[in-house]
Amino acid sequence: MKIRDLGQEIPGLILIDDFVTEKEEAELVDQVNQRPWSGLGQGPNPELKRRTQQYGHLFSYRYRKVLEEYGPLPSFIDPVVQRIMSHQLMPESPNHLLVNEYNEGQGIMPHIDAPALFGPAILSLSLLSACLMKFTHATTGHSIDVILPRRSMVVLTGNARYNYKHGISKDLVETALDGTIIQRAQRISFTFRQIIAWEVPPEADGCGCHSNKDDKKSID
Repeated sequence: MKIRDLGQEIPGLILIDDFVTEKEEAELVDQVNQRPWSGLGQGPNPELKRRTQQYGHLFSYRYRKVLEEYGPLPSFIDPVVQRIMSHQLMPESPNHLLVNEYNEGQGIMPHIDAPALFGPAILSLSLLSACLMKFTHATTGHSIDVILPRRSMVVLTGNARYNYKHGISKDLVETALDGTIIQRAQRISFTFRQIIAWEVPPEADGCGCHSNKDDKKSID
């Protein structure tokens, strides 16, 4: 593994290359492909335009709250969770795993994971394909593009977690600032979070980004 502290650009942003091996990547993908997917008309989140799986807890995108506790995360993810905790990347062991499948032409709108629902660290593991993730400050508009290589883990804490929206474009081909060209292909991401509440209080901003309704639909 190679840990890259991107805190000079955005405090709290870390990227870890080769967080899992090629063999582990293949095993993780095989495990989720053996399990039922949600989205694209299939419950429990049939309205989503991409396929997803959730473990630990069920989060409703439609109602923007946690609906059910499933129990412990599945054993197939134990080695990854143990690695997360051994490197002290989260203050507590994750109790929610969100698996997203992004096919060519699929992305996700800029958003901040709901501060009222999810804990202080958001981690996302990229499998099968690289992508470009854009981070944009919710107030100042300052933005940077970060390449998320295949098998890398991105860690959002502090400023990166609470003040920057993050999103992925729908572009089939992406070009980074350094000239790196990314040909988008199927990508599966594993997002690890700690559920700290089941519902956003009425007075709270659901996504934490103080923006429009479209952003609030993007709670990930």
